[in-house]
Amino acid sequence: MSMARVETALTEGGLEVTRLITSDSNIVVPATVNGLNVVSLGPLFLRDCHGSSSRTLTIPASVTRASEEALVSLSGLRMINYLGPFETFNRFKWSTNTDCQLTCADGFTFNFLAGYSLCFPQFDNEILTTRQRMSEGIAMERLSNPVMLTDDNRVMYIQYMRSRIIPMAEHAIMENDINGLHSALDSDLIPEKDLTALLDYSLRSGKTSATSVLMSYLNARVGRD
Repeated sequence: MSMARVETALTEGGLEVTRLITSDSNIVVPATVNGLNVVSLGPLFLRDCHGSSSRTLTIPASVTRASEEALVSLSGLRMINYLGPFETFNRFKWSTNTDCQLTCADGFTFNFLAGYSLCFPQFDNEILTTRQRMSEGIAMERLSNPVMLTDDNRVMYIQYMRSRIIPMAEHAIMENDINGLHSALDSDLIPEKDLTALLDYSLRSGKTSATSVLMSYLNARVGRD
């Protein structure tokens, strides 16, 4: 591992990183430099980081401000570990030119897509408008983990899924994909009449595991009602 070169400037509350140079695949922003807290990341601060097509960026919780252009010049970023809460990271309003997984210290994690904002509700607004890389997986993830999901965007995700949830469940039954079946059922987007039809489909297909799951789910729903 090579030593990173870090250049800073004084800013309110501590230091801003104006330039960080390293060829390592794991880029680590220091929490302190010469005893002062690093609290901000400047525009294009990673402009001289070259050498890897798959990179991880680790940011300390002390960083609470960042330029929206901080990542513009960095290629190959696949993962960001922010050691603070997502609510703070969300204010950075970043985007990347690669698919990138974000993990925050408060347990939030999400797989953002290349070219889309790494924040909400901007990500939802963009993907629901363009639909270019929209998928059942993204819709299900946002509905099951609705951090900063607006009511309007929730309705749009539900509308998207309602035309796809039955084929998803049927595919899970045929492939004996019990986790996929649970995911479809747990969405609560399948009406009872369609659940009964799925049970009949599973019985006729001889899928005993899926049949057991569907029967248990139907019995539980009857108990709730």
